[in-house]
Amino acid sequence: MWTCPECKAQFVTRNLWHSCVRMTSDEWLKSKPTRGVELYKHFLNEYRKIGPITLHTVKSRIAFMVQIRFSGVNKIKEDFIEGAFLLPENIDDQRFFRVEFIPPIYFVHRFRLHDKSEIDDSFRKYMKMAYEMGERKHLKKQVKH
Repeated sequence: MWTCPECKAQFVTRNLWHSCVRMTSDEWLKSKPTRGVELYKHFLNEYRKIGPITLHTVKSRIAFMVQIRFSGVNKIKEDFIEGAFLLPENIDDQRFFRVEFIPPIYFVHRFRLHDKSEIDDSFRKYMKMAYEMGERKHLKKQVKH
């Protein structure tokens, strides 16, 4: 792990792009709408059922991290939260309003959640896939081939 000398954030590779503007998650959530914060906390708690995570909070988002950042929330409104998953493949699902390819092997799937009930078994499957990306399991699978 590499530690940024400015902000002390840890990353798997040296000089990885990031924001050194750090804040606590409580500071980031302070000005957000109550219902949106409740939905965010539900999403976070669902992730904590999968495994331990570290919160990496900067000015524009709260990222979820194991070894690498794999998910997070970048927008909290009264009627929805907006976030993303880092996945190993492009998944065609109407829950994702945008998918971005980051070479050589990453796909960022952007979603909006309007209600806790949207975190169903299918959505949890994507959460688990993203968590495994955070653990870098996709790299271990590539080596086995």
